[in-house]
Amino acid sequence: GSVRRDPDERPVPETGGTQASAARKIPMVDLAAQHLALEDELLESFSAIFASGRFVLGDTVAAFESALAKTCDRAHAIGCNSGTDALWLALRGLGIGPGDAVLCPAYSFFATGAAIVQVGATPIFCDIDPVTLNLDPEDAIRRAEAVPNLRAVMTVDLFGRICELGPLADYCREREIPIIEDAAQAIGATDAHGNEIGHRARVACLSFYPTKNLGALGDAGCVVTDDPALADRMRRLRVHGECAPGVYDEVGINSRMDALQAVALSVKLRHLEGWTRARRRLALHYDALFAERGATPSSAPTDATSFPLRTPAPCAPPERHTYHRYVVRVDAPLRGPLIESLRAEGIATEIYYPRGMHTQPALARYVPPKGSAAAAPLPETERACREALALPLYPEMGLERIERVVGAVTQALTEDA
Repeated sequence: GSVRRDPDERPVPETGGTQASAARKIPMVDLAAQHLALEDELLESFSAIFASGRFVLGDTVAAFESALAKTCDRAHAIGCNSGTDALWLALRGLGIGPGDAVLCPAYSFFATGAAIVQVGATPIFCDIDPVTLNLDPEDAIRRAEAVPNLRAVMTVDLFGRICELGPLADYCREREIPIIEDAAQAIGATDAHGNEIGHRARVACLSFYPTKNLGALGDAGCVVTDDPALADRMRRLRVHGECAPGVYDEVGINSRMDALQAVALSVKLRHLEGWTRARRRLALHYDALFAERGATPSSAPTDATSFPLRTPAPCAPPERHTYHRYVVRVDAPLRGPLIESLRAEGIATEIYYPRGMHTQPALARYVPPKGSAAAAPLPETERACREALALPLYPEMGLERIERVVGAVTQALTEDA
């Protein structure tokens, strides 16, 4: 069969069956609508790049980095080729390599764990909080106690919600263990104290894959940090490790940001706040409509409703969820039939993620042997893999499409009940 990639790493899938007209289809995202609205701004900016003849790094990339650092309230931003490269740069920048261990959630895109392996370190997979789907801090501490060579903790701000560190922050600070924040899905989010991404981490990593809330026109990524020495090292590492013209003091990679991507991202960055507000309005409309049908948020008691769907846990200001994806929980036996019912109506869905990283064949050798504390079961990760389902959400979607999705979901689940 065909190789299945993460939904954010491949084109938006075709939706609907033969009964659904193209005009009635609801995709996961609608990049054509977004780019049509920005066409004049983008073309004008591209013309300036063509005239300059400077297509890699340069003033255009530097200007975007400066604007992004300001948006994230961080001192430094270093653009690179992808969110995966951003993770690699963060790990290498902190000197993490062979013989080191790095904690990370098992419930995330493959790149989170793969980047750790790519620098020669060992990923230690942790379970997640069933309410937020982010790393469970207490589980992370339990596993950290069993890992003598722990050199870093990598958190993931899944689906647009910043991972709350709780006691893990003090644990890492007391032991001088750096925190790397995989914020690939969370630009514009704030934590429970109103802080932007990267506030509690030595470095935060962003992806600008086209379907992200701030998406490039191809692959691109960035790291942000307040640490000037770390920023300087990551800048060198993205250009093969060059420390002076023609001089290389370590082996890095070629991960320079293209000027065309930087200028497109600069145009989109001016619209990001408006898009984020639109996403939040639409997500709250989803919440309200599902609540009318008897659904409860994932933070409510499990026996609070007979409706077999749970909405994302709400956030109270100053915390801000950016809803990179609107992910519900559906009783496992009903998820497959629901997907098929929505497909027949022309409504796209995606499963994030069908399996935890601890079950990925490529990472099997890094799973600790059974019986060790670091190899404790990951029940919440595995349950999320069976139940989580992303519904369409994008700024241009509109309330009518939200209502149509909720109606189709309700009909499918009622028929299956």
